[in-house]
Amino acid sequence: MRRLIAMLVGTVALTLTAVAAWAAIPGETPFPSQTVSTVFVSSRTVTTASSPLGAGVLTNFYPRGSTVLFEVFAGATKTGKILTAADVKYAYVKLPDGTKVKLSYKEPAKTTDPAWSGTWTIPASYTPRVVEFVVRFRTKDKEYGNFVQIPVATSQLTVTAA
Repeated sequence: MRRLIAMLVGTVALTLTAVAAWAAIPGETPFPSQTVSTVFVSSRTVTTASSPLGAGVLTNFYPRGSTVLFEVFAGATKTGKILTAADVKYAYVKLPDGTKVKLSYKEPAKTTDPAWSGTWTIPASYTPRVVEFVVRFRTKDKEYGNFVQIPVATSQLTVTAA
């Protein structure tokens, strides 16, 4: 029994040492981040009227040549206020090639609807792949917020061949 307890204690100590060493890898920021965003940003991709699926279908798979509608919600984390055009200095979606899709504000019909949107027509020659886009916000009070896709295939914008 003592031998089993000694083995368990040794295994736990070795595991904790390995975890501590892994967390200290230079250049990596462990979760949670050292800085906290002051603007909450959430994004989804939706089809437009020109889509064969019809307008307003929530999806993340788009064939080349189709148009992606980015719908975005943004709110101030300190006050809980939904951000409007009067609050924001800039809001855009940044694509991997450097293209920026400007987001426009429109008063939502319901408070749960995204108020910001922008469209991107995928070039016919675009290489089919996951599009690692980022949504960026800056308020007039110099508060920042970003949305980055989680690395799960079913949650990422994917361009398909057809």
